[in-house]
Amino acid sequence: MPRKTSLRVLFVMPYGPLAASSRTRVYQYFPYLDRAGIQYDVLTVFPDARMDGITLPLLRGRARKVVYYIEGWIRALCVGWRTLLRARRYDVLFFQRAVFPWPLPALFRRRRARVVYDFDDAIFTTDITEKSLVNRVVRWRNSRGLPPLLRASAHAVVENDYTRTYAERYCPRVSTITGPIDTERYRPSEVPKSSDDPIVLGWIGSPTTEKYLEMIRGPLEEVGRRFSGVRLLLVGASAFEVAGLPTERRRWGLEREVSDLQAFDIGLMPLPDDEWTRGKGGYKLLQYMAVAVPAVASPVGVNRILVSDGVDGFHATGEEEWGDRLCRLIRDADLRRQMGAAGRRKMEREYALSVSAGRLIEILKATCPDPSASSASSTA
Repeated sequence: MPRKTSLRVLFVMPYGPLAASSRTRVYQYFPYLDRAGIQYDVLTVFPDARMDGITLPLLRGRARKVVYYIEGWIRALCVGWRTLLRARRYDVLFFQRAVFPWPLPALFRRRRARVVYDFDDAIFTTDITEKSLVNRVVRWRNSRGLPPLLRASAHAVVENDYTRTYAERYCPRVSTITGPIDTERYRPSEVPKSSDDPIVLGWIGSPTTEKYLEMIRGPLEEVGRRFSGVRLLLVGASAFEVAGLPTERRRWGLEREVSDLQAFDIGLMPLPDDEWTRGKGGYKLLQYMAVAVPAVASPVGVNRILVSDGVDGFHATGEEEWGDRLCRLIRDADLRRQMGAAGRRKMEREYALSVSAGRLIEILKATCPDPSASSASSTA
């Protein structure tokens, strides 16, 4: 009888588990892969020890940004070659958002490596509100670098229909996995709130995305004028505040992320409608809804699907709609509870990690249906 060999996967990512994309799209799957008997190793371009170098250059000037991207290019080149040299040891190479310089994509394809490529944002473009030369270079690099990697892949995994349409131009098989969200970790608070407690409008993100809050400054100021028992809690923001509305900013931390989310009564997700934001995965909404917090969201990209307007949250376009939806939720505690419960049920049913893990495992197995044969060829 042929020797049975467990499926072996090499995960290659830009960042370690502190980065949301790596954590949600790879690391949180590992307990499920362990139970399925799948062996795996990990390579990262920027380890967690360099996480400050990922966000700070975006805030502290052009020179730091240039240094960061040069370092990233060198690191990606080195990791890409290490991956190529180790490829024969694995049945599947799983690239999460990694973009490798020429000629690596062509070499992966020539070696017939079994590649699954996963990306959770519209990485073929960039945030077009940033008009700098560096941003244009990054956009050119990604737009030129992603198609060859998709052509070299047997399967692509994306988060929404917008990125799926792009991936289907180059890759023969494309699957959509939104999120996922670990509904065992992200759970509703067990501590009941008193009617005397302030109503908390909450947002979670980073200093690079807090600029979207400017879209709803007017509605938030209106809330501050009309309601005395409302405050704003921003997790991960650095400077945003609203005149007349008590605002608290907390530094993001993985260990307290869930408890911070549980402090929200209403979740906020404003977004402009452009080619970058249409590719976003709506992870804020998954987090809000998993802890049973109703959300008000701009109906952009996957947000339209994640939030069923009037059922588990509200869509809002323009300041008037934002103000109206926020006021309705502030006034009506029963509506907040009903929408929060509906959102939680949706997360458990459609976007839970336990559901998505099974889908990912099937994709990995389908990419290399006979690991024993792969092992034999790699050791011949």
